[in-house]
Amino acid sequence: MTALVVFTDLDGCLLDEATGAFEAARPALQALGRAEVPLVLCTSKSRAEVEPLHRQLGLEGPYVVENGGAIAIPASARGWKAPVAPRGGGPLVVPLGVPRARLVEALAEIAAEVGASVRGFADLTLEELAERTGLTMEAAGRAAIREYDEPFAIEGDAAAESALAAAADRRGLRVSWGGRFHHLTGPADKGRAVRQLLALHAGPVVSVALGDSANDLTMLEAVDRPVLVPGADGTVAEVLARALPSAERAPGPGPRGWNEAVLAVLR
Repeated sequence: MTALVVFTDLDGCLLDEATGAFEAARPALQALGRAEVPLVLCTSKSRAEVEPLHRQLGLEGPYVVENGGAIAIPASARGWKAPVAPRGGGPLVVPLGVPRARLVEALAEIAAEVGASVRGFADLTLEELAERTGLTMEAAGRAAIREYDEPFAIEGDAAAESALAAAADRRGLRVSWGGRFHHLTGPADKGRAVRQLLALHAGPVVSVALGDSANDLTMLEAVDRPVLVPGADGTVAEVLARALPSAERAPGPGPRGWNEAVLAVLR
């Protein structure tokens, strides 16, 4: 029997971009639970951020963190062939990316090489991180615990993005745009993580993914049924619209549009 699996980005999709709330998506979340359809969170957020949300949503399956930097497979996950058993009661973490310490070093080298001014999460105090993200101090602390991804902001000339990306590429690294920050990562991405998870599923799968920003493109390309979620202005990110012109579109932004799109998939 073919199973349905739904992958989703968080901010601007399942979560409201401004508040982080997901109440408007509650009907679809409940419908997924009743149908026993796994919902796989696939996000740029850190594992420290995703773990409490995963529990709050009542999910049991795997999740992808830090733009594909790692896959976490909880002991509760059913229907997935984990490569090895988790130890100590925590999730099995399958690393796909480059360790953050190397990324922090590389970001400084890259910025100096191209003459750009950047500030990564490693350069920010918790107070500055909270101010830039709109998070509480506690939530900012969780966001700062990165393992395979270094988010950063370009100070000044935004045109430096292409030069930074080229310099990263020469080092076998990648720069992507996640909506609030640029991200420096290894060659891993959301799409690679999604394909790895699909290969670990115990049986045949029909896959769906919902995303709203450029760093969701590889995830959307990796599934059978991509769904593009518009931004607050009602338009879909140009890079997604151009790459996936025939993809389905959610009827609105954030968790409300996400909810309707997921219910339509289940119907």
